[in-house]
Amino acid sequence: MNKIPNKIKYLIGGISALIFFLFFFGIINPFGLNDSLQKITGYFFGLNFNNLDYFAISSIPIFGMLLNSKRLEFKTTDLIKDILIIILFVFVTITIGLYILTFIGKPDNPLIPQYLISEPFFLYSTIIIGIGIGLPFLLINRTAKLDEVNEIGTEK
Repeated sequence: MNKIPNKIKYLIGGISALIFFLFFFGIINPFGLNDSLQKITGYFFGLNFNNLDYFAISSIPIFGMLLNSKRLEFKTTDLIKDILIIILFVFVTITIGLYILTFIGKPDNPLIPQYLISEPFFLYSTIIIGIGIGLPFLLINRTAKLDEVNEIGTEK
């Protein structure tokens, strides 16, 4: 994290805080996505978004900065790429999580319509978002590998 300039660190922290407050005060409403998902899939997903979900989603730029800190040199384009990679992984894991919900979230009671799908446990969406944030750190290896080209001109 030492390679990232302080201006960019403060900017990313401010963007994350702004996103969290937009979620927290209801200016950005994730519940509007249910109508679109219902039209596409035919299911109504009863997801419970809480403040921990809002915090996880708003901290994606900070995790992008942490992923970028593994690089040898800092470039703002690489930082944007890393943030977009994490957003892509979160989107894919949420999609997979919703697909899994179509199997495990259907009600057992025959009086409840089968198109109503709910979370099997309380923090299901938070865990899915957390897995999406953590996967780039596990799958993308950005550690510096020493070779003879990098060691030319250095003393041991």
